[in-house]
Amino acid sequence: MVIVMNSLLSELYEVVLDYGYVAIFAILAFEGTGMPAPVQVVFLAAAFLIKKGKISFWTAVLTMALGNLLGNVLAYYAGRIKGKPFFDRYGEKIKLWREGFDRIKEWYSRYGGLVIVGSRLIGIPRTPAVWASGIIGIDFRVYVIYSFLADFIWASFYTFLMYKGLALLHLIGRFIIKSKSPQ
Repeated sequence: MVIVMNSLLSELYEVVLDYGYVAIFAILAFEGTGMPAPVQVVFLAAAFLIKKGKISFWTAVLTMALGNLLGNVLAYYAGRIKGKPFFDRYGEKIKLWREGFDRIKEWYSRYGGLVIVGSRLIGIPRTPAVWASGIIGIDFRVYVIYSFLADFIWASFYTFLMYKGLALLHLIGRFIIKSKSPQ
């Protein structure tokens, strides 16, 4: 299993290196729907391409944010169209209580866009938030604006983190080589 996962991560990294912005957009759109995708590898590959001067930091961030937003919109509409009937039919069987959705709806009513931004930035509620927004029926324009804001912040943060991490790895590598060389 570990070998398969390492191979998948390696392939994903290579796809980003080979196809740049197109691969970044597509993978982040897929992840934005709530499907699991190892996007950290995408951030790492993008940071490498930025470091090499093959792509722009801000264009990469914008591409990531727009790709993720497309996925968010698709998940919103899936929640809007199919989510409520699914919830009504299977919700109690899979422990999705109506009170939980009513509480989320109340948070959206009370705090508006802050709930959307917050839920998109925090790991665990990232995925359920896109579906719940559609099921609850958050105003689509408000949802898109705040989702894009959150996606842009998220993409900026992780791209910057990976970019700086590459520089740190380079320094650590130089330190190790220097410490191993005979004095």
